[in-house]
Amino acid sequence: MTEKFFRNACNVAEKHELAIWIKENPDDKLSVILENAWDKFDSELKMPDHVSDRILNSIFPEKEKPQPYEFYEEDDISTSQLWAKIAVAAVLIMAIGIYWWSGIREKNKMAMKNIPSTLVADIVPGGNRAVLTLGDGSNIILDSAGNGNLADQGNSNIIKSGKGELVYKSNNKAAEAIVYNTVTTPKGGQYQIVLPDGSKVWLNAASSLRFPTSFAGKERRVEITGEVYFEVTHNAKMPFIVKANDAEVVVLGTHFNVMAYPDEKVMKATLLQGSVKVTKAGKSAMLAPGQQARLTSTSENIRVLDDVDTDKEMAWKTGYFQFEDDNLESIMRQVSRWYDVDIRYEGNLSREHFTGRLPRNANVSKVLKILSLSGVKFRIEGKSIIVTP
Repeated sequence: MTEKFFRNACNVAEKHELAIWIKENPDDKLSVILENAWDKFDSELKMPDHVSDRILNSIFPEKEKPQPYEFYEEDDISTSQLWAKIAVAAVLIMAIGIYWWSGIREKNKMAMKNIPSTLVADIVPGGNRAVLTLGDGSNIILDSAGNGNLADQGNSNIIKSGKGELVYKSNNKAAEAIVYNTVTTPKGGQYQIVLPDGSKVWLNAASSLRFPTSFAGKERRVEITGEVYFEVTHNAKMPFIVKANDAEVVVLGTHFNVMAYPDEKVMKATLLQGSVKVTKAGKSAMLAPGQQARLTSTSENIRVLDDVDTDKEMAWKTGYFQFEDDNLESIMRQVSRWYDVDIRYEGNLSREHFTGRLPRNANVSKVLKILSLSGVKFRIEGKSIIVTP
């Protein structure tokens, strides 16, 4: 029950049951139960003691800070006191290592507001923004274009749907030549496309997809930059091939994510469903669901990882930042792409690693406020974020 409470997964009846149990049991037994529950809690949510101490100090002034395992002693505890007791217990658990900001809940928003911040300016998150480049080189700004038919390319009609996605539909005309289109998302943009074969594609910020307006021949071939998620329509006679950097991902019909940003040292192809083959320089590797292929520009080898956290890899598509022992530089690259900002570093770069999950629809100040719990300082100047130790 205590583990469910830590995860904010208790229903009303279970919370009531937990309250009664706490009221009827001695404090020393409660402290042991809480520690045992934490021992079973996810280890990735732990943080260094100096970080948890800083959070505790920000919530309780020194004169009000509870001593370890110091609880209310009254026999007749009111409901508000009872839940205060639970809250203190939770804070004490936090003080020995809970990464309290992971998966921020409504219940601790007020505590977060007490943390000092030097952030004055703010920057709103990205949204559905992209540019469509047609075969003749002309551009259509998709976020400002109206819904309906945008253009005809080859034997396809290009339609912007009411959901804000780009859809290619056959117009049953004979195509005289293969016509290629490109969809490009800027920093601070993302977009969804339905390709001529019905395959669905999601582009993350600062990404691009080049594709034919109709698929013909023995394969369906596209090229990407940045990060793109695919749900490919099955067609055993016409494999779907994604070219990214100097590698290719070959599929028949499956769900997978490819991350190939030029400022990242590692290209990653993550499989969620089906099977794919990743090839580079004559070498190849088959992936099963839950596996990830990693490639670098300095090596021809393909490294395959088992049981990767697909929720983390797909967090951008589901509307989150998700970090798992990530360093500050990699996190700030994500911030730069989504908020369309430049990142500058002053002084020695922090070597802290971060684990947590934050909504991508939050203003950048909220993200920076959470990261500042590690002691790193940030300030916003126009469209730049300056990071200082």
